[in-house]
Amino acid sequence: MREAVRHYRQAGGGTIVTVSSWVAQRGSTNPVTIAYAASKAATMAATKTIARAYAKDKVLAYIIAPGVVRTRLSENFAATQGGEQAVTASLAMGEWVPPGDIAALVAFLATGTCRHLSGATLDVNGATYVR
Repeated sequence: MREAVRHYRQAGGGTIVTVSSWVAQRGSTNPVTIAYAASKAATMAATKTIARAYAKDKVLAYIIAPGVVRTRLSENFAATQGGEQAVTASLAMGEWVPPGDIAALVAFLATGTCRHLSGATLDVNGATYVR
């Protein structure tokens, strides 16, 4: 991110999109993933700092905080929580976030179309974690 900021400041602006996680805000239910949760919180804090510190330089920074996305990591996590059916039953929409939803949001944010959203954390979890 440091190199991206340096480049964007010289170029007259740019966009950074980071992928954090809902565990950055609510913690993890599995203590084995404490380092994962901490790293996602650090990513979130770094991105917010960039958004605030470099807004006048036209550097935009957005955070996506997904819930349970259909990935290998989430499948492994589900195995520690009673299986996929148990995890799915705990989700408001009753389904995992498709990776394509995250990709579509990254693509939109990268356009810079919504500049004043810079610094925001966008929760993508099917209404399971609403703040």
